[in-house]
Amino acid sequence: MKSLRKLYCIALLFAIAIIPLKGKAQISLDSYFNVDWQFNVPLGNKFSDGASGWGMNFEGGYYVTTNIAVGGFVSFHTNNEYYSRRTINLSPTLSMNSDQQHQMFTLPFGALMRYRFIEADFQPYAALKLGACYSEFNNYYYIFMSGQDKWGFYVSPEFGFNWYPWPNGLGLHMALYYSYSTNQCNIMSYSQDGLNNFGVRLGIAF
Repeated sequence: MKSLRKLYCIALLFAIAIIPLKGKAQISLDSYFNVDWQFNVPLGNKFSDGASGWGMNFEGGYYVTTNIAVGGFVSFHTNNEYYSRRTINLSPTLSMNSDQQHQMFTLPFGALMRYRFIEADFQPYAALKLGACYSEFNNYYYIFMSGQDKWGFYVSPEFGFNWYPWPNGLGLHMALYYSYSTNQCNIMSYSQDGLNNFGVRLGIAF
């Protein structure tokens, strides 16, 4: 959780630093940048399926044509799930009765392509993100912790909009997304083969 707090602080300081640089609603019609809060719902996750708002997203791109932009992204998210007291098999000959706290941290990053349907103050779009995903799976029980770090391939389609309602202010960003990564984990009796997520992003558009 300390690492997560540091990431949030860095994100907040970045947003505070960049906002004074803005003199108009958009940096230019040829580029964009989004800073988002992220709410995530794991789908079919056996290790940690609790919905969570502990995440952020950063992305930016350049429009190589009027409608098509290419760029990059990085985001992070933490999902938690509590398991009530039960018997945990530590080895073929050893078991323990305890409650558990599962924590899953994901950090996808990579390249994106965005298609905006119109070039105006309100810009609906569709996007596709491809890249890598780093993940940490941690199981806390009694005074012990079992964990794994994994890497995987990441793909995420997204639909949303950038809206610039003020002539001399910041814009708003909203998006719905689905993501899949090939990350796997096998901790005790819990195994996970791939990560599926659905979520929403709300934030600032530059």
